[in-house]
Amino acid sequence: MRIGELSKRTGTPARLLRYYEEQGLLTPRRLDNGYRDYGEHLVDRVQQIRGLLDAGLPTRLIKNVLPCLDNPCSITISDAGPEVVALLRGERDRMAARIVCLERNRDAIDAYLSKVTAHMSRPSVTLATPADRDAAVATFVAAFAADPAMRWFLPDDATYPLEAAAMAGGLFDLRVGHGTVWIADGGAAVAMWDPPRSPGGPGVEHPPQSGRFGRYQSIVHRKMPKSPHWYLGVLATHPEHRGRRLGRTVMAAGLARAAADGLPAYLETSNPGNVEVYRSAGLEVVEHVMVDDLPVWIMATP
Repeated sequence: MRIGELSKRTGTPARLLRYYEEQGLLTPRRLDNGYRDYGEHLVDRVQQIRGLLDAGLPTRLIKNVLPCLDNPCSITISDAGPEVVALLRGERDRMAARIVCLERNRDAIDAYLSKVTAHMSRPSVTLATPADRDAAVATFVAAFAADPAMRWFLPDDATYPLEAAAMAGGLFDLRVGHGTVWIADGGAAVAMWDPPRSPGGPGVEHPPQSGRFGRYQSIVHRKMPKSPHWYLGVLATHPEHRGRRLGRTVMAAGLARAAADGLPAYLETSNPGNVEVYRSAGLEVVEHVMVDDLPVWIMATP
């Protein structure tokens, strides 16, 4: 590299670089055209020189010390008098004390950053309100764009966004008033639950559907128990937030309610990859059914 680039990369004026060269601290390579070529290794060398100068070492001594940064060497005897030895020992001791201080400060910063990042990465789970409808719908539409069951219901790519949004909005509206819809991080993930319904008591009333969705309801929902239970109808994580375990976190709120009530929690999935995910959350497959060519695994907590 040319001297200008070395100056820029090290933050050292070119005139000082020329001075270091005059003192024998830098040795650039000469090109055939006579220009100096400063090798990549000289970037670190300049920084070492500046550090030693800041420490108070004269350039004549730095010239002898620099080789020791790379390989074992013997200091020139003529420069190694009592004053030089005392200077180097004093500087070594100051460096050691500074290193201890820097390490202590580094450890304190690491501990603080660990707590801060853990807190920042912990998702916020709240009960949804009607104001969260748009965020929940957007997450639903994006999350289920390739879901086997959802695309079995809504196979047309052209109409999927609008139809899925209408479905999500309807499911959200049915449940939000019961206080059984939870969102994580403002809607990055959403869990829509049906609360348990005692005989003759209030509950989420799902109107009968036609077409494939109606057929799905008639087969799958008939397999659900008649006794009180919690039912997870929708669990969705926006694709932009996958990998943060938001789905598991937002689902946990409903599972905790079910456990507090002493009731099982049920859900179903048509995605075989989700079966193990739900198993790790404490659910097990209780039945496997087919809706035409669509497989469905019904799962529940003990």
